Amino acid sequence: MYFKRFAQLFLIFFLAILIFLAVFETNFTGNVGITFIFATIIAYIFLTLPLVFLTLAKSKKKESIVGTQNEHGDFSRYLQEVPGYVALSTQNSKGITSTTLMSFTQSKRHENILYMVTDRNARKVQEMKTHPQVSFTSWLNNLENGARLSSNQVHVELFEEINENKKLIEAEPHILALHENAAHMTIIQLTCDSILYENFKEGSKILDFRTSQ
Repeated sequence: MYFKRFAQLFLIFFLAILIFLAVFETNFTGNVGITFIFATIIAYIFLTLPLVFLTLAKSKKKESIVGTQNEHGDFSRYLQEVPGYVALSTQNSKGITSTTLMSFTQSKRHENILYMVTDRNARKVQEMKTHPQVSFTSWLNNLENGARLSSNQVHVELFEEINENKKLIEAEPHILALHENAAHMTIIQLTCDSILYENFKEGSKILDFRTSQ
Protein backbone atom coordinates (compact mmCIF):
# COMPACT_ATOMS: atom_id res chain seq x y z
CA MET A 1 0.00 0.00 0.00
CA TYR A 2 1.50 3.35 -1.00
CA PHE A 3 1.53 6.35 1.35
CA LYS A 4 -1.28 8.32 -0.30
CA ARG A 5 -3.76 5.47 0.09
CA PHE A 6 -2.58 4.79 3.65
CA ALA A 7 -3.10 8.46 4.58
CA GLN A 8 -6.60 8.43 3.08
CA LEU A 9 -7.59 5.28 4.97
CA PHE A 10 -6.12 6.53 8.25
CA LEU A 11 -7.98 9.85 7.97
CA ILE A 12 -11.30 8.14 7.21
CA PHE A 13 -10.80 5.67 10.09
CA PHE A 14 -9.87 8.48 12.52
CA LEU A 15 -12.92 10.55 11.56
CA ALA A 16 -15.17 7.50 11.93
CA ILE A 17 -13.91 7.06 15.51
CA LEU A 18 -14.59 10.72 16.29
CA ILE A 19 -18.12 10.44 14.88
CA PHE A 20 -18.77 7.32 16.95
CA LEU A 21 -17.61 9.04 20.15
CA ALA A 22 -19.60 12.21 19.40
CA VAL A 23 -22.82 10.28 18.77
CA PHE A 24 -22.32 7.91 21.71
CA GLU A 25 -21.65 10.70 24.19
CA THR A 26 -24.97 12.40 23.36
CA ASN A 27 -26.90 9.28 24.44
CA PHE A 28 -29.78 10.74 22.44
CA THR A 29 -31.93 7.62 22.91
CA GLY A 30 -31.64 7.64 26.69
CA ASN A 31 -30.43 4.03 26.55
CA VAL A 32 -26.69 3.41 26.49
CA GLY A 33 -26.97 0.09 24.63
CA ILE A 34 -29.24 1.42 21.89
CA THR A 35 -27.14 4.58 21.54
CA PHE A 36 -24.02 2.41 21.18
CA ILE A 37 -25.66 0.45 18.36
CA PHE A 38 -26.76 3.63 16.54
CA ALA A 39 -23.32 5.20 16.97
CA THR A 40 -21.66 2.06 15.57
CA ILE A 41 -23.96 2.00 12.52
CA ILE A 42 -23.42 5.69 11.77
CA ALA A 43 -19.63 5.37 12.15
CA TYR A 44 -19.63 2.26 9.93
CA ILE A 45 -21.56 4.05 7.21
CA PHE A 46 -19.14 6.96 7.35
CA LEU A 47 -16.23 4.52 7.20
CA THR A 48 -17.43 2.49 4.21
CA LEU A 49 -19.04 5.08 1.92
CA PRO A 50 -15.85 7.14 1.32
CA LEU A 51 -13.95 3.92 0.60
CA VAL A 52 -16.54 2.93 -1.99
CA PHE A 53 -16.42 6.39 -3.62
CA LEU A 54 -12.60 6.39 -3.65
CA THR A 55 -12.51 2.95 -5.27
CA LEU A 56 -15.09 3.89 -7.91
CA ALA A 57 -13.32 7.19 -8.64
CA LYS A 58 -9.99 5.39 -9.04
CA SER A 59 -11.53 2.78 -11.35
CA LYS A 60 -13.24 5.45 -13.46
CA LYS A 61 -10.03 7.47 -13.73
CA LYS A 62 -8.05 4.39 -14.72
CA GLU A 63 -10.67 3.40 -17.29
CA SER A 64 -10.39 6.82 -18.95
CA ILE A 65 -6.59 6.76 -19.30
CA VAL A 66 -5.67 3.12 -20.01
CA GLY A 67 -5.67 1.76 -23.54
CA THR A 68 -4.39 4.45 -25.88
CA GLN A 69 -4.58 8.17 -26.41
CA ASN A 70 -2.45 7.97 -29.55
CA GLU A 71 -4.07 9.26 -32.71
CA HIS A 72 -1.66 8.09 -35.41
CA GLY A 73 -1.62 4.67 -37.05
CA ASP A 74 -4.25 2.02 -37.74
CA PHE A 75 -3.43 0.04 -34.59
CA SER A 76 -3.90 3.12 -32.40
CA ARG A 77 -7.20 3.86 -34.09
CA TYR A 78 -8.39 0.29 -33.56
CA LEU A 79 -7.31 0.36 -29.91
CA GLN A 80 -9.57 3.38 -29.37
CA GLU A 81 -12.53 1.24 -30.41
CA VAL A 82 -12.05 -1.43 -27.73
CA PRO A 83 -11.87 -1.38 -23.90
CA GLY A 84 -8.50 -0.71 -22.25
CA TYR A 85 -7.99 -4.29 -21.10
CA VAL A 86 -7.32 -7.62 -22.77
CA ALA A 87 -7.38 -11.32 -21.92
CA LEU A 88 -3.67 -12.20 -21.81
CA SER A 89 -2.78 -15.88 -22.25
CA THR A 90 0.50 -17.33 -20.98
CA GLN A 91 1.88 -20.86 -20.84
CA ASN A 92 3.70 -22.68 -18.05
CA SER A 93 6.57 -25.17 -18.32
CA LYS A 94 4.11 -28.05 -18.80
CA GLY A 95 2.38 -26.33 -21.71
CA ILE A 96 -0.75 -25.51 -19.72
CA THR A 97 -2.30 -22.19 -20.73
CA SER A 98 -3.76 -19.67 -18.29
CA THR A 99 -5.55 -16.42 -19.05
CA THR A 100 -5.60 -13.18 -17.05
CA LEU A 101 -7.55 -9.97 -17.57
CA MET A 102 -5.01 -7.13 -17.79
CA SER A 103 -5.17 -3.37 -18.30
CA PHE A 104 -2.70 -1.96 -20.80
CA THR A 105 -1.39 1.26 -22.23
CA GLN A 106 0.15 1.81 -25.65
CA SER A 107 3.68 3.07 -26.12
CA LYS A 108 3.99 6.67 -27.24
CA ARG A 109 7.11 5.82 -29.24
CA HIS A 110 6.28 2.51 -30.91
CA GLU A 111 2.80 1.77 -32.18
CA ASN A 112 3.12 -2.01 -31.84
CA ILE A 113 4.25 -2.01 -28.17
CA LEU A 114 1.89 -2.31 -25.20
CA TYR A 115 2.72 -2.06 -21.50
CA MET A 116 1.19 -3.79 -18.49
CA VAL A 117 2.07 -3.73 -14.78
CA THR A 118 1.78 -6.61 -12.33
CA ASP A 119 3.08 -7.97 -9.04
CA ARG A 120 6.61 -9.37 -9.16
CA ASN A 121 5.47 -12.68 -7.69
CA ALA A 122 2.52 -13.19 -10.02
CA ARG A 123 2.29 -16.61 -11.66
CA LYS A 124 2.09 -15.10 -15.11
CA VAL A 125 5.48 -13.40 -14.60
CA GLN A 126 7.14 -16.76 -13.95
CA GLU A 127 5.33 -18.25 -16.94
CA MET A 128 6.50 -15.44 -19.23
CA LYS A 129 10.08 -15.98 -18.10
CA THR A 130 9.74 -19.59 -19.26
CA HIS A 131 7.67 -18.86 -22.39
CA PRO A 132 8.10 -15.24 -23.56
CA GLN A 133 5.69 -15.81 -26.45
CA VAL A 134 2.11 -14.92 -25.43
CA SER A 135 -1.25 -14.11 -27.00
CA PHE A 136 -4.14 -11.82 -26.21
CA THR A 137 -7.62 -10.87 -27.29
CA SER A 138 -9.68 -7.79 -26.48
CA TRP A 139 -13.34 -7.59 -25.55
CA LEU A 140 -15.92 -6.74 -28.21
CA ASN A 141 -16.57 -3.02 -28.02
CA ASN A 142 -20.32 -3.55 -28.53
CA LEU A 143 -22.74 -5.89 -30.28
CA GLU A 144 -23.44 -3.41 -33.07
CA ASN A 145 -20.13 -3.65 -34.91
CA GLY A 146 -18.25 -6.18 -32.73
CA ALA A 147 -14.78 -4.67 -33.11
CA ARG A 148 -12.09 -6.87 -31.57
CA LEU A 149 -8.30 -7.14 -31.58
CA SER A 150 -6.25 -10.29 -31.07
CA SER A 151 -2.76 -11.63 -31.67
CA ASN A 152 -0.75 -14.79 -31.10
CA GLN A 153 2.40 -13.16 -32.45
CA VAL A 154 3.48 -11.31 -29.31
CA HIS A 155 6.77 -11.58 -27.45
CA VAL A 156 7.46 -10.32 -23.96
CA GLU A 157 10.21 -8.37 -22.26
CA LEU A 158 10.03 -8.01 -18.48
CA PHE A 159 11.36 -5.03 -16.54
CA GLU A 160 11.91 -5.77 -12.84
CA GLU A 161 14.88 -3.69 -11.69
CA ILE A 162 13.80 -0.44 -10.00
CA ASN A 163 16.34 1.77 -11.79
CA GLU A 164 15.52 0.17 -15.13
CA ASN A 165 11.81 0.67 -14.48
CA LYS A 166 12.32 4.33 -13.60
CA LYS A 167 14.18 4.93 -16.86
CA LEU A 168 11.38 3.27 -18.81
CA ILE A 169 8.74 5.32 -16.97
CA GLU A 170 10.67 8.51 -17.78
CA ALA A 171 10.38 7.60 -21.46
CA GLU A 172 6.80 6.30 -21.15
CA PRO A 173 5.24 8.23 -18.19
CA HIS A 174 1.71 7.00 -18.97
CA ILE A 175 2.75 3.62 -17.50
CA LEU A 176 1.99 5.18 -14.12
CA ALA A 177 -1.67 5.29 -15.18
CA LEU A 178 -1.67 1.52 -14.75
CA HIS A 179 -0.24 1.67 -11.22
CA GLU A 180 1.31 4.52 -9.24
CA ASN A 181 3.90 2.13 -7.81
CA ALA A 182 4.93 0.72 -11.19
CA ALA A 183 8.63 1.38 -10.60
CA HIS A 184 8.62 -1.22 -7.80
CA MET A 185 6.61 -3.81 -9.71
CA THR A 186 7.10 -5.84 -12.88
CA ILE A 187 6.49 -3.91 -16.08
CA ILE A 188 5.48 -6.15 -18.98
CA GLN A 189 6.40 -4.96 -22.47
CA LEU A 190 4.46 -6.67 -25.25
CA THR A 191 5.85 -6.31 -28.75
CA CYS A 192 3.25 -7.29 -31.35
CA ASP A 193 4.61 -8.61 -34.63
CA SER A 194 1.11 -8.72 -36.10
CA ILE A 195 -2.45 -7.92 -35.06
CA LEU A 196 -5.79 -9.28 -36.25
CA TYR A 197 -8.58 -6.69 -36.31
CA GLU A 198 -12.13 -8.03 -36.67
CA ASN A 199 -15.34 -6.12 -37.18
CA PHE A 200 -18.88 -7.35 -37.90
CA LYS A 201 -19.37 -4.69 -40.57
CA GLU A 202 -15.90 -4.35 -42.09
CA GLY A 203 -14.67 -7.93 -41.85
CA SER A 204 -11.09 -8.62 -40.74
CA LYS A 205 -7.73 -7.04 -41.36
CA ILE A 206 -4.19 -8.08 -40.45
CA LEU A 207 -1.65 -5.45 -39.37
CA ASP A 208 1.84 -6.85 -39.96
CA PHE A 209 4.45 -4.71 -38.23
CA ARG A 210 7.33 -6.85 -39.46
CA THR A 211 6.80 -5.57 -43.01
CA SER A 212 6.82 -1.94 -41.83
CA GLN A 213 10.10 -2.21 -39.89
